[in-house]
Amino acid sequence: MTNLRSLLIASAALAFSAVSAQAADAAGSYKLAIGATTCAITLAGDGSASFAGDCAQGSDVARWQAKYNGVELKTARGETIAVLKGKDGAYTGTRFADGRALSLSAEGSAVAQNH
Repeated sequence: MTNLRSLLIASAALAFSAVSAQAADAAGSYKLAIGATTCAITLAGDGSASFAGDCAQGSDVARWQAKYNGVELKTARGETIAVLKGKDGAYTGTRFADGRALSLSAEGSAVAQNH
């Protein structure tokens, strides 16, 4: 029984460290394309998100969280706005509220999509 408990604790610690490492990798400067609007956004290592300028379409994004396969964007109160799946260094998905396409890509490489 002790071996099983030790194995479960070690597995949980390993899974947590993998998610933490991915969170550090996702932090940085990006372009967030919301439909045809593109805004510069910074995802900080502490889980906060901030825009470089005025971004009316994305003003509700205040926090983020790394997921095993992408990034979750959240409001300041912690409500999920969208879950973006990662592929080739970019993240894509749709906003839950209105189904608008979202694309999060490294600074300078976002391509706005009009959906």
